[in-house]
Amino acid sequence: MSAESAFAAFTNDVTVVECKDRAGRISKLVIKHFVDEPEFASKCAKASFRALEVSKMRGVPVPQPILKDETGELLGTPGLVTSFVEGRQIASPTDVVAWANELADLLLLIHSIRPSIDDRGLLCEGQEEALFILREYAASERVGHPLSNEIYGAVGDLKSHLASVPAVLLHMDYWQGNVLWDGDHVSAVVDWDFASYGDPAIDVAYFRMNMYLRGIKPAADIFLTRYEEVSGKALKNLGFWEVVAAARALPSPALWIPASREMGDLTATDDRANTDYFEFVADAIQRAYDGV
Repeated sequence: MSAESAFAAFTNDVTVVECKDRAGRISKLVIKHFVDEPEFASKCAKASFRALEVSKMRGVPVPQPILKDETGELLGTPGLVTSFVEGRQIASPTDVVAWANELADLLLLIHSIRPSIDDRGLLCEGQEEALFILREYAASERVGHPLSNEIYGAVGDLKSHLASVPAVLLHMDYWQGNVLWDGDHVSAVVDWDFASYGDPAIDVAYFRMNMYLRGIKPAADIFLTRYEEVSGKALKNLGFWEVVAAARALPSPALWIPASREMGDLTATDDRANTDYFEFVADAIQRAYDGV
């Protein structure tokens, strides 16, 4: 048996273990340890495991969930064990249109899942998780950026005016770092740590914000156009959730950019934090106050 840290695992402790059974067959498993405080880590273990189960049943390409350890009794900390899926992250697609369209179709498949009452008891609540930035301890860590007051002001003004929408399964961290590709097609969506139920615009907004910071700005509009055309309707609350997504990068959006370089995108430059990010925030705030 051998073990190695997973490539480009940006949060938590992820290990790929190669095992051999009694017949000599070799297989790989992925062990994830959640490193947050125990109560929150246990919550992530439950949510991610259930999200993988329901996604697998609905044909979403995800690793097979094998073991859930809510208490850390078996793994040492709360965590889970899944199958290993071959694939690589694509940080700099050669065909941006095809890439963004496939990712939009995939998110639509995820959002076609309507969690049951029992599922909701295991998943996180999407709006609550997305708005963690308003909690005192989180807000205190996100001040000091030139746009902090403007972003927080817009969130405070508009959070009580959201349109009601049916709750869907949410990934909550849907960006290219959490999607594996095998050739031209997705092999797996991974890292469901904060899997939730709620407004689909939360995932769309977060993906679009990442496109601006990760150096693939044109993909943001391509992705949104595809998502709305296939779904047959315009997303409600998108502007508001884009402002909230922008707040997640505070106080230092530039710290998000090196992850794309780690995945091989040499065009992901730090100046995006002072150009594309500012553009995204301005457009999002305008969209939010326009009620779009």
